[in-house]
Amino acid sequence: MDLELTGGTALVTAASRGIGRAVTERLAEEGMTVVAGARTAGREPEKLGAGVIRPQVSDLADAEQTAALVDTVVAEHGRLDVLVLNTPGPRIVPALDTTWADWAAAHDLLLRPVVQLAVAGGRQMRAQGSGTIVLLSSTWVRQPAAGGVLSASYRSAAAALVKTLAAELAPHGVRVVHVMPGATGTDRMQAIVESKAARNGTTTDDEVAAVVRDIPLGRWAEAREIADVVAFAASPRAGFMTGSAVVVDGGAVRATY
Repeated sequence: MDLELTGGTALVTAASRGIGRAVTERLAEEGMTVVAGARTAGREPEKLGAGVIRPQVSDLADAEQTAALVDTVVAEHGRLDVLVLNTPGPRIVPALDTTWADWAAAHDLLLRPVVQLAVAGGRQMRAQGSGTIVLLSSTWVRQPAAGGVLSASYRSAAAALVKTLAAELAPHGVRVVHVMPGATGTDRMQAIVESKAARNGTTTDDEVAAVVRDIPLGRWAEAREIADVVAFAASPRAGFMTGSAVVVDGGAVRATY
């Protein structure tokens, strides 16, 4: 299926590895110029399929860098067609063991940069009269897990923001979609199971087995599978989808809404 993304410009944050990297590669394969923001971004553009990946040093923990990111992309490429809001995961810790420093750090990692980028990207797309914003978060917004209070809390706030933006931007031809991955085979997921194993006195194999037992499809997702959903949601093929929250989790979340 041609997703009709060829020739467009995308910005993906936290794009150096995991789901962010997979999304970056997928959009480039569809023919987009993808600005890949990351703290450790390289220097040379990378040709991939019909598109190109252009590294952009961007530390989401730095408010000034984040504030300038959309303007930087537009100044160089003239427009912004797709904005994928991806953020790293915060510390895994029980709620009663958190400190205010944990909350402050998670805020600056998960919520502030999403607000900055979503507002800046939304204004640019409103002026263009087109564009799609995709928030990548977690099924913990829908079904919180032990130790995930920081992620669930701030990602829930980000979910409310993009739901509001979807309504505000729809009259201007701009769509906003929320994609919530479940357990996915990334370095982040490995860190989570290692943390659980240390806390529970188990092994990582035990914790992986426990996660998979709760997934009806019987396995973790691959990052590429999440990227496929993001690429579709970002494309004109999903042109009547906005304000939607899409769960990609192998059936793990049992909620009916």
